[in-house]
Amino acid sequence: MPLDPAATETYRLIVTRHNTTEILLSPKGSDWALPKVEIRKFRRIAEQLTAEARKGWEVETCCLVALNSQIPGNGEGMRCALLECAKNNQKAPAGTYWMPVDVASQCSNAEEAALIRKAFAELNLYAKGEKPGPFAKPGWLRQLFQWTYEQIAPLGLRLTGEFRQYNASPTFSLIRLETTDGAIWFKAAGEPNAHELPVTLLLARLFPNHLPRILGVHTAWNGWLSAEAEGTPLDELTECSAWERAAEVLAELQIESIGKRKELVDGKCKDMRLPKVEKLIDPFLARMSEFMRVQKKDSPPPLTGSELASLGEGLRDSLSLLQILRLPDALGHLDCNPGNFVISLEKCVFLDWAEACVTNPVVSFEYLRRHLERSSFKQTAADARITAAYVRPWSSLFSPYDLQRAIAAVLPVAVLIHAAASDTWRTLDPVSNPTLAGYYRALTRRMYRDAVVAAERSERCLS
Repeated sequence: MPLDPAATETYRLIVTRHNTTEILLSPKGSDWALPKVEIRKFRRIAEQLTAEARKGWEVETCCLVALNSQIPGNGEGMRCALLECAKNNQKAPAGTYWMPVDVASQCSNAEEAALIRKAFAELNLYAKGEKPGPFAKPGWLRQLFQWTYEQIAPLGLRLTGEFRQYNASPTFSLIRLETTDGAIWFKAAGEPNAHELPVTLLLARLFPNHLPRILGVHTAWNGWLSAEAEGTPLDELTECSAWERAAEVLAELQIESIGKRKELVDGKCKDMRLPKVEKLIDPFLARMSEFMRVQKKDSPPPLTGSELASLGEGLRDSLSLLQILRLPDALGHLDCNPGNFVISLEKCVFLDWAEACVTNPVVSFEYLRRHLERSSFKQTAADARITAAYVRPWSSLFSPYDLQRAIAAVLPVAVLIHAAASDTWRTLDPVSNPTLAGYYRALTRRMYRDAVVAAERSERCLS
């Protein structure tokens, strides 16, 4: 079935070999042309582009540079990516030819020639160190293979040469590498997520049963190597019992983290403790008032000043109740989506801790509940079942009644923490970036509705 054009993007691929000195081209009339592929929007670009190169030309590549260039004359964007072959001596697939870069730019049409020159000018900035980013430099994949070999050889493992690249940018990388005994993962994170490395190392040390095993740290790249978690991601499981298991193990991990607040905050977990969150209410809502005033569309209507004031009171009421209930600060995961839970018969492992924090424990559970609501997974009483599973481990420390009250009260607070955990809302110009401003307005409207629901739920709990 052909892809919907509205849901796809077209990329030209500049596929290179021999240390990016040659480009793969195909004859096209009297000219030569770059390979062209269609990929889906809003999905991992590097994963799709390298998969298309593998499927269409049987060439294993890694993505170095992706850019959106202006086509001379019409002002439209032409997307392209510069890929490097994993093998320096890669043979040209049938119907294609390797050409030196300067020859390739001379025999291509004007648009693609300009694109090639721009891509290599960008690549040169990274190669010379004028722009930061190890993963835009030619040859980095071979360096990764060599370094990985040194890390895993003492464990009796060897790389098979099979790999899959999932994320790519100059400072970020995510690659799955096959070994003679299962797969391992290399991940690196730059700003604004450079803290993910120290956080991951800390959590792997404190909670080894709940994180993948760390096999090596590449300090220069701010990256690490880890064993693949055994099991199945929660978003691929269809039984409610899997969601119950995830909720229960989340509670067990949080209980295990009690008393480690200082160590977690000092280790670069975000500090989202309730007193600090309360101080965010007024400045956040003041900024949202500015965002509401510049809204162009009539629907959904922007929140009025009185509605924002009411939201502020609702947030303070929820926070007050949560503090009265005195649940302890615990490890939280602000990206608590089912793809970050890997479940096996033995244990549940949690991934991607860039959004690790210290906060009220039911905040993370609320995020898990919301993912259940948005998922295609439907089962009678599923929400009640995962709530009961989450409450069960806590019941030895707190009454189920208090836990239910906390879960009822946390709705708008969880949205506020999600919205305010980074400083983007403080610096964003809502006029120059209307899409992101619209996202914050939508979050604030959701927060307003949730504050009403939280008040109603609290009344029902009391009655």
